[in-house]
Amino acid sequence: MTIKRIKYVDHKYKDDHKITGKFYTSKSTGANYRIILNLEKPEAMEYYIRNERSGEYVYKSGQYTNLNVLKRKAREEIERFGVPLNKEVRSRSFGLCKKGYTQEDWEQKELYGKEEKE
Repeated sequence: MTIKRIKYVDHKYKDDHKITGKFYTSKSTGANYRIILNLEKPEAMEYYIRNERSGEYVYKSGQYTNLNVLKRKAREEIERFGVPLNKEVRSRSFGLCKKGYTQEDWEQKELYGKEEKE
């Protein structure tokens, strides 16, 4: 199974918060988790990991000022809870491919029969 990007949607009840669009299930415990991003203060953004069965927050992060770092750390932390996220897969005009695979790599492989570069 391949996992696409973690997609965030606006939180239904909290302004300036984003929540994952779906649940992520832990392979080790079977618990369902969601990530909530608190974007109220740009100079002090943080994320929370919530257990959907009990409704309690199982993890609260420190403060970050960069949104990309915030999302990356949230992804790493949810993997620590046993959620398998693997390599990110992206939909391109030439099909689904792993992150970092370019159209140039695809052309070399498909059109010229050469293996992709490492």
